[in-house]
Amino acid sequence: MAIFVVTCLAAGFIAFPAIIAMNTWNWVANFVAIPVINIVQGLLLWAIIAISGFIVNDRKKYLCAFSSKNQLSDAQLQRILDNVKAQRQILEKTEITEEKEKENV
Repeated sequence: MAIFVVTCLAAGFIAFPAIIAMNTWNWVANFVAIPVINIVQGLLLWAIIAISGFIVNDRKKYLCAFSSKNQLSDAQLQRILDNVKAQRQILEKTEITEEKEKENV
């Protein structure tokens, strides 16, 4: 009985909408210059439609918030920038040294 229920649910919520999505896409492909798709691609199309529907209808679960509780102070930020400048100068000196060595060879 459980296998029957699972099969019916899969057919009703996965296979049938995938076939409808495939047939709709292929019908539109007759009028627009797009390729036709098979059942696997119809299944992927249906998955995209279903997942997009969940995201659009339930925004609270899928929103990301980018915030930092511990922000850098001005002194810390200045220290980081000074380190970056120092590393850049070291890198430039290394590149100049390598270019001179290549010219000498």
